Amino acid sequence: MLLKEIHELYRFFWKTPEEKKEIVFYTEHEGYYPNFEGLIKELVGKHKQTICYVSSDTHDPILQTSESRIKTFYVNKLLTLFMPFVNCKVFVMTLTGLNQYHLKRSAAPVHYVYVFHALVSTHMMYQFGAFDYYDTIFCVGPHQIREIRKHEEMNDLRKKILIEAGYYRLERINQAFRKNSLTKPASNAKGAILIAPSWGKENVLESCGERLVNVLIKAGYEVIVRPHPETVRRCPELIDLFSTTFGANPHFTLETSVATDDSILRADVLICDCSGIALEYALGTERPVLFLDVPIKIKNKRYTEQGIEPLELFLRSKIGMIVSPEKLDSVPQSVATLIADKEKYKQRLARLRDENVFAFGQSSKVCARHILDIVVGKGVASLY
Repeated sequence: MLLKEIHELYRFFWKTPEEKKEIVFYTEHEGYYPNFEGLIKELVGKHKQTICYVSSDTHDPILQTSESRIKTFYVNKLLTLFMPFVNCKVFVMTLTGLNQYHLKRSAAPVHYVYVFHALVSTHMMYQFGAFDYYDTIFCVGPHQIREIRKHEEMNDLRKKILIEAGYYRLERINQAFRKNSLTKPASNAKGAILIAPSWGKENVLESCGERLVNVLIKAGYEVIVRPHPETVRRCPELIDLFSTTFGANPHFTLETSVATDDSILRADVLICDCSGIALEYALGTERPVLFLDVPIKIKNKRYTEQGIEPLELFLRSKIGMIVSPEKLDSVPQSVATLIADKEKYKQRLARLRDENVFAFGQSSKVCARHILDIVVGKGVASLY
C-alpha cells in the first residue's frame, strides 16, 4: 500500500498539469463525501471545472469515479509529506486542526476553505482554535458566525472570510425524505427508531445501549443502531456485542456506514445524546428527537468563556424530549408521544431551520461561486 501511495504522489505532483489541480478536496473518511457532494457537482457539472479529490479511505467510492473532471488520489500514511508541498489555488477540507498538529499548511500561497460536517456550534464540540488556520469558513448558520467572530476578538486573531454558506447535507436529507415519504412502505412495527449517538466513553451506546435496544424491541419497535464512525473504528468489541446479541432479530439493524442517509429517512424518531446528527435529522426530516441525558461530550472546556450557548444545547428541548438514562423503561412511551405529535413538530422544525440555517436549497451555488472567485483571483471580502 505504501508503494501505491508513492505512485499517487507521483501522479499528483508530476503527472497532473497545474491547471487541472487548481481546486483540491481532501477527506479522511468516505462518510464525509456527502458534505462535498453538492459543491463538487456544481463545480464539475455546471461550471465544467476539473478538481482533484484526495482521500485517505481505500473504501471511498469516489476513488472509483468515471467522471473525467474528478482526478482522484489515495494518500494516507504519506499525507504529512503531501500537505506541505501542495500548490493549488483552493484547498477544501472538512478536517479541523489544520496547522496545529501533523497536517500543516502548504509553503505555497494556498487558500484554505473549511466545510462543516455538522450543524453544531464551533466552540464546545470542537477543540479550542480548531478553525484558526483556515482562510475561509463556509458557515452553516448565524450561530457559527457569532462564535467565530467572538473567538477571533477574544484571542486577537486575524479575521477570516465567513460565508453564509448553508449546509448541503441537510438539503440532501430533506430532498430525499420528501421523495421517500411518498413511497415509504408500511411496517408491522409501531415505528422505526434510529439510535445514532456521538462517540466517547459515555455516549448512549456505551452507557446503556444494549438495554435501550432491548426495551424498544420488546415494546414492538423496529430498531436501527448507527454508531459514529469513530466508535466503529475505536470500539470493535462494542460493535461485535450488538451484532452478536441482536443480529438475528428481524426488528434490529446494525448500520456501520454513514455514507448514506437511508436510516435517517426510515426512522420515525431519532434517539441520541448531543450528536450533530440530531440537528440534521430534525431539521432535515422535520421529525422529533429523543435525547438521553448522558454526560455531554465537551472537547473545549473553555467554551463558556464566550458567553454563547451552543446551538446543540439551545435547541434540544425545542426539537424533541430529554429523558434521563435512569428512566429507560419510559422511553417507549416517550417515543409514542413524539410520534403522535409529529405534525406539531413538523411546523416547529421547519421554522427553526429557517432561523438557524443559511441559504437553504442554494448552498452549493453559494459555495461554488466563492471558490471560483478565488480561482480567478477576484477579490473576496468577508461578509462580516
